Amino acid sequence: MRFRNAACALYIWMLAVPGSAQTPGPSPELMAPPSWAYIDIACAPGLATEKKGEKIALPLYRVIGSQGTANRDMLGPGDTLVISGGSTAGLQVGQRYFVRRRMTTLGGPDAVPATIHTAGWVQILGLDTMLATATIVQACDGILLDDYLEPFVSPMIAARAVPGTTPEYENMGRIMTGVEGITTGARGQIMTIDRGSNAGVALGQRFLVFRDKRSQRVETVFRSTLFAEMNGSQPLVEIGEVLVVLVRPNDASVQILGSTDAVSVGDLIAPIR
Repeated sequence: MRFRNAACALYIWMLAVPGSAQTPGPSPELMAPPSWAYIDIACAPGLATEKKGEKIALPLYRVIGSQGTANRDMLGPGDTLVISGGSTAGLQVGQRYFVRRRMTTLGGPDAVPATIHTAGWVQILGLDTMLATATIVQACDGILLDDYLEPFVSPMIAARAVPGTTPEYENMGRIMTGVEGITTGARGQIMTIDRGSNAGVALGQRFLVFRDKRSQRVETVFRSTLFAEMNGSQPLVEIGEVLVVLVRPNDASVQILGSTDAVSVGDLIAPIR
């Protein structure tokens, strides 16, 4: 990971950038991320957050092959991609698109929420009425056949981290999956959370991460009645802090600033105000 040797570098950089905004607000001052953080943020995963049973909108454009002499399942830098959809579908030469895929989970391809993996982004080279070709501008990972395209939007970050010292425990959110659907993360890695702009989440916002141990089994045999009665009553344990680096309507991507244990799917998050 690019953050491996400087896990809190982005947060420290944000604190050092001059700015007048000192209070949280719905529209924080935005700026382009520093060059050393740009790719990590642009390659961050997202969540498919449609409700269970809700029909999934099919993407208009998909990777259907390459202009190489052999058919390969995985493509990368140097390959010229063949994209379904041409001028009749609205594609234009010079346009850039993210290449993404919905990660298969134990619940199957339609399980919700599912991790949306970013494989990279491409630029349209040429087209006819039915097909287009594209070059890979940046590869976050190998691009697979049937990956789909979404319009490229250059990432932006808050000019300053949202200040605050007090966590809010009402309606806490949860940590979700990370890159390629990983279920645990460490300092510097990017994970997703199940809260987005519709819930008031803003770029630069920080969350404390808590572990709920009440569901963990504790042996009560040969222990006192009081111990057995109080089993499952332990308080939440604070294990880390995360910083919002990308926001979508129903979810967000966060960087782990630090933790005393691996941050895991299902851990609780409380916004710092």
